[in-house]
Amino acid sequence: MSRGVAFSAPGEPADTLALRPEELLYLSLLALTIGSAMLAAVWLMRQRARIAAENESLRAELAERSDELHLRTAMLRAEEQRFVVYAAHRAPEVVGTLPLSSGVPNAPDRFLAFDEWLTLTSASALVQAIERLIGRAEAFHLLLELPNGESLEVTGRTLGAIAFVRFAALEGIQSEFATLQNDHARVVSTLETVQSLFDAMPMPVWLRDAEHRLVWVNTAYADAVDAAGVGDATERQMEFLNQADRARIAAATAGGEVYRERLTAVVSADRRNFEVIDAAGPLGSAGIATDVSEAEAIRMELRHTIQSHSETLDHLTTAVARFDEKTQLRYYNAAFQKLFDFSSSFLDGAPDHLSLLDQLRSRGVMAEDRPLRDLKDELLRAYRATEPTDTMLHLADGRTLHVFASPQPQGGATWVYEDLTEKLQLESRLNALVRLQGETLDCLNEAVAVFGPDGRLRLSNPAFSEMWALTDEFLKAKPHIRTLPDHVGVGFKPARQDGTATGTDWLTLTRAVTAFDDGPREPLSGEADLSNGNVVSYGVVPLPNGQTMLTFIDVSDSRQAERMLRERNDALEEADRIKTDFVKHVNYELRSPLTNIIGFSALLRSVDTGPLNERQSEYLNYISTSTAALMTIVNDILDLASVDAGTMELEPSEVDIAKATETAAEAIRDRLQENDVALHVDVAAAGPRFRADEHRLTQVLFNLLSNAVNFAPGGSTVELKAWRDAEWVCFSVADKGPGISSEQLARVFDRFEADAAGGRQSGAGLGLSIVKTFVELHQGRVEIDSRPGEGTTVTCRFPSHRADYEDAAE
Repeated sequence: MSRGVAFSAPGEPADTLALRPEELLYLSLLALTIGSAMLAAVWLMRQRARIAAENESLRAELAERSDELHLRTAMLRAEEQRFVVYAAHRAPEVVGTLPLSSGVPNAPDRFLAFDEWLTLTSASALVQAIERLIGRAEAFHLLLELPNGESLEVTGRTLGAIAFVRFAALEGIQSEFATLQNDHARVVSTLETVQSLFDAMPMPVWLRDAEHRLVWVNTAYADAVDAAGVGDATERQMEFLNQADRARIAAATAGGEVYRERLTAVVSADRRNFEVIDAAGPLGSAGIATDVSEAEAIRMELRHTIQSHSETLDHLTTAVARFDEKTQLRYYNAAFQKLFDFSSSFLDGAPDHLSLLDQLRSRGVMAEDRPLRDLKDELLRAYRATEPTDTMLHLADGRTLHVFASPQPQGGATWVYEDLTEKLQLESRLNALVRLQGETLDCLNEAVAVFGPDGRLRLSNPAFSEMWALTDEFLKAKPHIRTLPDHVGVGFKPARQDGTATGTDWLTLTRAVTAFDDGPREPLSGEADLSNGNVVSYGVVPLPNGQTMLTFIDVSDSRQAERMLRERNDALEEADRIKTDFVKHVNYELRSPLTNIIGFSALLRSVDTGPLNERQSEYLNYISTSTAALMTIVNDILDLASVDAGTMELEPSEVDIAKATETAAEAIRDRLQENDVALHVDVAAAGPRFRADEHRLTQVLFNLLSNAVNFAPGGSTVELKAWRDAEWVCFSVADKGPGISSEQLARVFDRFEADAAGGRQSGAGLGLSIVKTFVELHQGRVEIDSRPGEGTTVTCRFPSHRADYEDAAE
């Protein structure tokens, strides 16, 4: 049930209407709210009407102001002037225009770049005036000059915090007046600048009027005439030149000529020479006097100096030529003429440099490896250069010239030609020699180091640093020899007790390197033990210019090998002694019983002993054959042992060749018959005799025949030939046996090498070894030619003209 106002029904009494207090309060608040809203609505309506009226008034005022602005802008543009407005925190604003004929840019950004359309002086003055206007509110008025000669009037003012700069073009009389002002200011500035220059010059300068009176002089003039100042000199008309000279100058200038002569004047009590120039002008005349006394003295001295230098240069071997600014030859010495073989008449004609180049090319003196145009361009660049230039010139005949061109201050250049041919050849040889020596030292196993007279290391090879364990950085520092003991990785040991080492140390070597003896230094050498167990052989070799070379060789292996060889030699000597004793023992103990057996076998065959049955004879034949073979083996062993022991000597004599071959054939005859082998002997081409040991020759032939019969098949023929060939007497034995393989052929002459394949019996393998030994004792040689299945041929060559032979031991 909501709360509200209670109304009585019609017909009921009025006092029945009853309102509670809270309801009455609510009604009051509601009425207050409605009244406030109505009042606010009335106020807003009135306020809106007033704002609308104000807006209408502002629009009217804005339109009026806009029309006024357009009018004023049009008026400003119509007057052909331009304003630049500077306000705080705003970019400059450009208003108005200037005539296009003035050349002033119309674009605002280009207009504000004053240095682009004003002269530099005017632009600088304008910028400074604007800075003072903005910074200190200083008004200004300037007449600025345009590059085309026209002028602008520029005025600067301030209004509150705003600065205005007005640009206006001048016309008519104002323009002409501004131009005259600018010209006048320029002329005055020019005169003041020239006057400042003349006042600073050390040369007297004067100005005279039409009546030849002094109007103005500079400070140097006043000082020269001892005046108190410039004004004093003109006031007192103090003259610098004498009257006669002044008269000649006045006569020359009166006719419009320029007077130029060398005159004398007294300055500071000293008569000096002056180069005087005086010229006429609208006011009168002006003159200047240049002191040439010192220059004249220098010129004379220079003339004498040039003459002296020319005489000196003529005695030099270096070619010198001087050319003027037109590249014409002005001077040359005798070496220049000789170097290029020019004629005196040609050089005295003052040819230009290009003509000289053309003649050298036409005569074939200049090499044609480069175009002539390039050579000429390079030559002309040397004349235009500001610094001296040098280059290398290669001539066609192989000469190399170092060409040095020095530009002269007065123009032209001096050319110096130095023949470097011999120097370059020597340098090339020296460099090649140095490289060769360096590479040779680097490849040596011997450690080498060279020290200078100051004791410092000059050079060394890798073997030196490796032997002494020195670093490359230490060696590159060129250390002193005294510092080496502190850096080497190994040291010297004291002397050995057996005296095989000298006990040398670094102190001894240092003294040898740094010693300064009056007489010639002697080399020093020896051996020393190192702390690492190695043995080095050292040498100290004095070199020219006080230098010293140290050499070190590691002989550890050599010394060890020497000890081993000494021990082995002792063992070999002992073995040789034992062998000699063995040979003597075998000679007695073995040959004596064999001799007895052979003797008793022969005794049993004699008639006096009695008859033998068939079996006894057969056994006795076996005994005789075996003992003969054993005696041959024993004799061969004894012969070889004698050769090895160096006790065998040949007994040379005149050998009958036919008889020696017959003896060897007779000794082998029984075996030939037994094996059904024929022997063919042909010695007719060998001559009757030659000098040799007959017994050893027979032994050689016997062994060759025995070897051939052993391998020759039944029914075949063994051929024994002898012939004389140049310086040799040759014997050959050939058979038709199975031949020798290539593997066995390499060992056929070795001792105790017996090849039973294809042979009837296997021997001790000493036959061919005995043959080779006896032939080589005769200074001959043995050749063997054998192919499997084709037989074998052994050829022995003996010298035919040898008078005697060396001992077998040799």
